[in-house]
Formats: sequence, structure tokens, C-alpha cells
Amino acid sequence: MKKKSAFFATLSLAMATTAMTAFASPSTTQENVIPESSAIESPISNPFIEGHLITPSVIDTSNPIGDTVTGGSVVPKYFTINAGYGHIKLLMKNYSNQSVTVSLTHNSTRMVYFSRVIAGSGSLTWKNFEEGFEQGMRAGDYTLQWSGGGSNVNGEFFGKTGSSISDVTN
Repeated sequence: MKKKSAFFATLSLAMATTAMTAFASPSTTQENVIPESSAIESPISNPFIEGHLITPSVIDTSNPIGDTVTGGSVVPKYFTINAGYGHIKLLMKNYSNQSVTVSLTHNSTRMVYFSRVIAGSGSLTWKNFEEGFEQGMRAGDYTLQWSGGGSNVNGEFFGKTGSSISDVTN
């Protein structure tokens, strides 16, 4: 009998506590509830503004790669591949009538990823996954060196990096 009394006393106390908590809580009447339609909107209209990225981008748009290549017979150009964006596509255009040799080197390891000749008025598209680097490139700083073999170089290059092969195939 004592167990039943203790059980009912505990149950009564729990119910009284619940009722008091509900009574003391803020009102949920319409005047204290913010309807979904009037939720506070962010003034950010572009979802790609730093710190406000809504969905992650698979192409590293924060790191444009490209420049004109003019000047002497050897012209180095520099760019960075950010971590997580190790797939790269480079388009290199030679505007001179003479052929140029273009090489890509990872600066900290001194690893040469390619060295290719681009004919006069020609171009070259290089994709890491088509050249034996299916797992992607190392993050870090790179040098794209153009050499005209005694002639001044005149060209430009463009590139994009992505987190997967499909990001840079087109």
C-alpha cells in the first residue's frame, strides 16, 4: 500500500509541476508568435559573398587563374591551387609566330607536372586527370614558365580548379 501511495504522490507532483511550468511559460497566442512569412530576411542577396556561402561551390571561384604572358624570352607566371580543389584545367595560347615551351612546377616540391611545346599561333589545353594525376594536384603555389628559346614570348593562359574531375571537364 505504501508503494501505491508513493507512486500516486510522485505522479501528482509531476502533473502539478507540468501544469505550473505551462502556466508560467510565455504565451503562445498569435501576438507573441512570429509567423514564418515574416521571418527576418538576410540583406545578403548574393549567396557567394565570403562568410555567407549557402551551398559549397565545387569550382574554386575565389581563385581565378589566368594572365597575359609577354616580355622576355623566359616569363614565369604564378598561381595557387587551394586545398580541396586539386583538379585543374589550363588553356594556354601562344600568340607569337615562334614556338614556346611551357612548364608547370609545384614550387615547394619542385615537381614538374608537364613541359610542352606550343607551336607558333597554337594553343594547348592541359587537364591533370588526362595526364596521370587522377587523384588531383597538390595544394600550393605553382610556376607556369614560358620560354621562347631566344624569342620574346607573347601569350596568355586561363585556368580553373575544382574539387572533382567533373568540375573542370568542360
